[in-house]
Amino acid sequence: MHIMRKVAIIGFFTLSMMLSFTASNASANANGIVIDGNYNDWNGQYQKVQANSDAQRNVGIWADQNNIYFYMDSAPDFEHNNQGQDNKTYLDTDFIIQVGGQSYVVGAGRGFMNQKINQLEATPTNSSATIDLKYWVYNADNHYTPQVVGKAVATHVVKDGRTDNIFEAVIPIKALGITAIPENTTISISNPSIWRGSVSINYAGAPTGPWIVVGIGITFALMGLFWQQRHTKNRKPINMVMQHA
Repeated sequence: MHIMRKVAIIGFFTLSMMLSFTASNASANANGIVIDGNYNDWNGQYQKVQANSDAQRNVGIWADQNNIYFYMDSAPDFEHNNQGQDNKTYLDTDFIIQVGGQSYVVGAGRGFMNQKINQLEATPTNSSATIDLKYWVYNADNHYTPQVVGKAVATHVVKDGRTDNIFEAVIPIKALGITAIPENTTISISNPSIWRGSVSINYAGAPTGPWIVVGIGITFALMGLFWQQRHTKNRKPINMVMQHA
Protein backbone atom coordinates (compact mmCIF):
# COMPACT_ATOMS: atom_id res chain seq x y z
CA MET A 1 0.00 0.00 0.00
CA HIS A 2 2.84 2.39 0.86
CA ILE A 3 4.28 1.88 -2.61
CA MET A 4 0.92 2.63 -4.23
CA ARG A 5 0.59 5.81 -2.17
CA LYS A 6 4.04 6.96 -3.24
CA VAL A 7 3.22 6.26 -6.88
CA ALA A 8 -0.03 8.22 -6.57
CA ILE A 9 1.72 11.17 -4.90
CA ILE A 10 4.44 11.22 -7.55
CA GLY A 11 1.73 11.07 -10.20
CA PHE A 12 -0.05 14.10 -8.72
CA PHE A 13 3.14 16.15 -8.69
CA THR A 14 4.12 15.05 -12.19
CA LEU A 15 0.69 15.89 -13.59
CA SER A 16 0.78 19.30 -11.94
CA MET A 17 4.15 20.08 -13.51
CA MET A 18 2.93 18.95 -16.93
CA LEU A 19 -0.17 21.12 -16.67
CA SER A 20 1.85 24.14 -15.60
CA PHE A 21 4.29 23.62 -18.49
CA THR A 22 1.39 23.43 -20.93
CA ALA A 23 -0.02 26.69 -19.58
CA SER A 24 3.21 28.60 -20.12
CA ASN A 25 3.17 27.66 -23.80
CA ALA A 26 -0.54 28.31 -24.43
CA SER A 27 -1.36 30.65 -27.30
CA ALA A 28 -2.38 34.18 -26.33
CA ASN A 29 -4.96 34.21 -29.12
CA ALA A 30 -7.77 32.26 -27.47
CA ASN A 31 -9.89 32.35 -30.62
CA GLY A 32 -7.28 30.55 -32.71
CA ILE A 33 -7.21 33.10 -35.54
CA VAL A 34 -4.11 32.81 -37.72
CA ILE A 35 -3.53 35.09 -40.71
CA ASP A 36 -2.61 32.48 -43.28
CA GLY A 37 -5.32 32.61 -45.96
CA ASN A 38 -7.27 29.73 -44.40
CA TYR A 39 -10.49 31.41 -43.36
CA ASN A 40 -12.08 28.51 -41.47
CA ASP A 41 -11.04 30.01 -38.15
CA TRP A 42 -13.51 32.85 -38.79
CA ASN A 43 -16.49 30.49 -38.89
CA GLY A 44 -19.04 31.78 -36.40
CA GLN A 45 -16.95 34.91 -35.74
CA TYR A 46 -18.39 37.20 -38.41
CA GLN A 47 -21.64 39.05 -39.07
CA LYS A 48 -23.58 39.50 -42.28
CA VAL A 49 -23.75 43.16 -43.26
CA GLN A 50 -25.67 44.99 -45.95
CA ALA A 51 -23.54 46.61 -48.64
CA ASN A 52 -24.48 49.98 -50.08
CA SER A 53 -25.72 48.00 -53.08
CA ASP A 54 -27.99 44.96 -52.88
CA ALA A 55 -24.97 42.87 -51.93
CA GLN A 56 -24.24 41.27 -48.61
CA ARG A 57 -20.85 40.73 -47.03
CA ASN A 58 -19.41 38.76 -44.11
CA VAL A 59 -17.37 40.94 -41.76
CA GLY A 60 -15.60 39.96 -38.55
CA ILE A 61 -13.32 41.57 -36.00
CA TRP A 62 -11.38 40.07 -33.11
CA ALA A 63 -8.66 41.10 -30.69
CA ASP A 64 -6.25 39.75 -28.11
CA GLN A 65 -3.77 41.54 -25.88
CA ASN A 66 -1.35 42.02 -28.79
CA ASN A 67 -3.28 42.35 -32.04
CA ILE A 68 -6.51 43.37 -33.73
CA TYR A 69 -7.75 41.02 -36.45
CA PHE A 70 -10.43 41.64 -39.07
CA TYR A 71 -11.93 39.76 -41.98
CA MET A 72 -14.23 40.32 -44.94
CA ASP A 73 -15.78 38.02 -47.50
CA SER A 74 -16.91 40.48 -50.13
CA ALA A 75 -19.40 38.21 -51.92
CA PRO A 76 -20.08 35.07 -49.86
CA ASP A 77 -22.96 34.04 -52.13
CA PHE A 78 -21.01 34.67 -55.34
CA GLU A 79 -21.77 31.24 -56.80
CA HIS A 80 -25.46 32.17 -56.99
CA ASN A 81 -25.36 35.97 -56.97
CA ASN A 82 -22.36 37.84 -58.33
CA GLN A 83 -23.68 41.06 -56.76
CA GLY A 84 -23.30 43.06 -59.96
CA GLN A 85 -19.50 42.84 -59.66
CA ASP A 86 -19.67 44.44 -56.20
CA ASN A 87 -17.17 41.86 -55.01
CA LYS A 88 -13.72 43.46 -54.75
CA THR A 89 -11.34 43.34 -51.78
CA TYR A 90 -11.82 47.09 -51.21
CA LEU A 91 -8.54 47.10 -49.32
CA ASP A 92 -7.79 50.45 -50.98
CA THR A 93 -10.65 52.05 -49.03
CA ASP A 94 -10.79 53.25 -45.43
CA PHE A 95 -11.46 50.65 -42.76
CA ILE A 96 -12.22 52.46 -39.53
CA ILE A 97 -11.32 50.57 -36.37
CA GLN A 98 -12.64 52.01 -33.13
CA VAL A 99 -11.20 51.00 -29.77
CA GLY A 100 -12.98 52.51 -26.81
CA GLY A 101 -14.27 55.38 -28.95
CA GLN A 102 -10.90 56.23 -30.52
CA SER A 103 -10.79 55.84 -34.32
CA TYR A 104 -7.93 54.37 -36.35
CA VAL A 105 -8.17 54.48 -40.15
CA VAL A 106 -6.32 51.67 -41.93
CA GLY A 107 -6.12 50.53 -45.53
CA ALA A 108 -3.74 49.60 -48.32
CA GLY A 109 -4.00 52.93 -50.14
CA ARG A 110 -6.56 55.47 -51.18
CA GLY A 111 -7.01 54.53 -54.80
CA PHE A 112 -3.53 55.51 -55.93
CA MET A 113 -1.33 52.77 -54.43
CA ASN A 114 -3.37 49.73 -55.32
CA GLN A 115 -1.56 48.15 -58.27
CA LYS A 116 -1.04 44.90 -56.41
CA ILE A 117 -4.72 44.77 -55.47
CA ASN A 118 -5.81 45.47 -59.06
CA GLN A 119 -3.57 42.68 -60.35
CA LEU A 120 -5.00 40.24 -57.81
CA GLU A 121 -8.63 41.07 -58.62
CA ALA A 122 -8.01 40.82 -62.37
CA THR A 123 -6.44 37.36 -62.20
CA PRO A 124 -8.50 34.82 -64.22
CA THR A 125 -7.70 31.99 -61.80
CA ASN A 126 -7.63 31.47 -58.04
CA SER A 127 -4.75 33.39 -56.50
CA SER A 128 -3.66 35.11 -53.32
CA ALA A 129 -1.46 37.99 -52.22
CA THR A 130 -0.12 39.56 -49.05
CA ILE A 131 -0.82 43.27 -48.91
CA ASP A 132 0.60 45.90 -46.56
CA LEU A 133 -1.85 47.91 -44.49
CA LYS A 134 -1.14 51.51 -43.58
CA TYR A 135 -2.33 53.68 -40.74
CA TRP A 136 -3.60 56.97 -42.12
CA VAL A 137 -2.88 59.78 -39.68
CA TYR A 138 -2.10 63.45 -39.93
CA ASN A 139 1.31 64.77 -39.00
CA ALA A 140 1.94 68.19 -37.50
CA ASP A 141 1.71 69.83 -40.93
CA ASN A 142 -1.64 68.21 -41.70
CA HIS A 143 -0.17 65.87 -44.27
CA TYR A 144 -0.87 62.18 -44.33
CA THR A 145 1.94 59.94 -43.17
CA PRO A 146 0.85 56.42 -44.13
CA GLN A 147 2.92 54.09 -41.97
CA VAL A 148 2.81 50.34 -42.63
CA VAL A 149 1.30 48.83 -39.50
CA GLY A 150 -0.01 45.41 -40.51
CA LYS A 151 -0.76 42.98 -43.30
CA ALA A 152 -3.70 41.40 -45.06
CA VAL A 153 -3.76 38.05 -46.81
CA ALA A 154 -6.24 38.29 -49.68
CA THR A 155 -7.64 35.51 -51.85
CA HIS A 156 -9.24 35.89 -55.28
CA VAL A 157 -11.68 33.06 -55.99
CA VAL A 158 -12.91 32.17 -59.48
CA LYS A 159 -15.62 29.61 -60.16
CA ASP A 160 -17.81 29.16 -63.24
CA GLY A 161 -17.06 32.67 -64.43
CA ARG A 162 -17.99 34.26 -61.10
CA THR A 163 -15.56 35.78 -58.65
CA ASP A 164 -15.19 36.57 -54.98
CA ASN A 165 -12.50 38.28 -52.91
CA ILE A 166 -11.78 37.45 -49.29
CA PHE A 167 -9.17 38.75 -46.90
CA GLU A 168 -8.09 38.55 -43.29
CA ALA A 169 -5.80 41.06 -41.63
CA VAL A 170 -3.79 41.63 -38.47
CA ILE A 171 -2.50 44.84 -36.91
CA PRO A 172 -0.43 44.95 -33.71
CA ILE A 173 -2.08 47.33 -31.27
CA LYS A 174 1.26 48.99 -30.48
CA ALA A 175 1.57 50.01 -34.14
CA LEU A 176 -1.56 52.11 -33.62
CA GLY A 177 -0.14 53.67 -30.47
CA ILE A 178 -2.28 51.52 -28.14
CA THR A 179 -0.38 50.22 -25.13
CA ALA A 180 -3.14 47.95 -23.82
CA ILE A 181 -6.85 47.35 -24.30
CA PRO A 182 -8.80 47.45 -21.02
CA GLU A 183 -11.34 44.74 -20.27
CA ASN A 184 -14.90 45.33 -21.47
CA THR A 185 -13.73 47.72 -24.20
CA THR A 186 -15.90 47.87 -27.32
CA ILE A 187 -13.93 47.29 -30.51
CA SER A 188 -15.65 47.88 -33.84
CA ILE A 189 -14.94 48.10 -37.53
CA SER A 190 -16.78 50.01 -40.20
CA ASN A 191 -16.32 51.09 -43.81
CA PRO A 192 -19.03 53.46 -45.01
CA SER A 193 -17.80 53.09 -48.59
CA ILE A 194 -18.77 49.44 -48.85
CA TRP A 195 -21.25 48.50 -46.10
CA ARG A 196 -23.76 50.01 -43.73
CA GLY A 197 -23.24 50.24 -39.99
CA SER A 198 -20.44 48.58 -38.03
CA VAL A 199 -19.47 45.22 -36.60
CA SER A 200 -18.30 45.18 -32.99
CA ILE A 201 -17.15 42.93 -30.17
CA ASN A 202 -16.74 43.44 -26.44
CA TYR A 203 -13.12 42.75 -25.55
CA ALA A 204 -13.08 40.51 -22.47
CA GLY A 205 -9.39 40.90 -21.71
CA ALA A 206 -6.52 38.43 -21.89
CA PRO A 207 -7.62 34.77 -22.13
CA THR A 208 -8.07 33.12 -18.73
CA GLY A 209 -7.66 29.57 -19.98
CA PRO A 210 -3.93 29.22 -19.19
CA TRP A 211 -4.49 30.48 -15.63
CA ILE A 212 -7.28 27.96 -15.12
CA VAL A 213 -4.90 25.19 -16.20
CA VAL A 214 -2.24 26.44 -13.78
CA GLY A 215 -4.89 26.48 -11.03
CA ILE A 216 -5.76 22.86 -11.76
CA GLY A 217 -2.08 21.92 -11.60
CA ILE A 218 -1.63 23.62 -8.24
CA THR A 219 -4.77 21.90 -6.92
CA PHE A 220 -3.38 18.50 -7.86
CA ALA A 221 -0.08 19.31 -6.17
CA LEU A 222 -1.79 20.44 -2.95
CA MET A 223 -3.97 17.32 -2.90
CA GLY A 224 -0.88 15.13 -3.22
CA LEU A 225 0.90 17.01 -0.42
CA PHE A 226 -2.17 16.79 1.86
CA TRP A 227 -2.51 13.08 1.22
CA GLN A 228 1.15 12.47 2.02
CA GLN A 229 1.03 14.48 5.28
CA ARG A 230 -2.20 12.84 6.41
CA HIS A 231 -0.91 9.32 6.01
CA THR A 232 2.47 10.19 7.56
CA LYS A 233 0.70 11.61 10.62
CA ASN A 234 -1.59 8.61 11.05
CA ARG A 235 1.17 6.02 10.57
CA LYS A 236 2.24 4.42 13.89
CA PRO A 237 5.83 3.28 14.52
CA ILE A 238 6.38 -0.48 14.37
CA ASN A 239 7.53 -0.75 17.99
CA MET A 240 4.33 0.99 19.16
CA VAL A 241 2.20 -1.54 17.35
CA MET A 242 4.16 -4.39 18.90
CA GLN A 243 3.63 -3.05 22.45
CA HIS A 244 -0.17 -3.05 21.99
CA ALA A 245 -0.15 -6.54 20.48
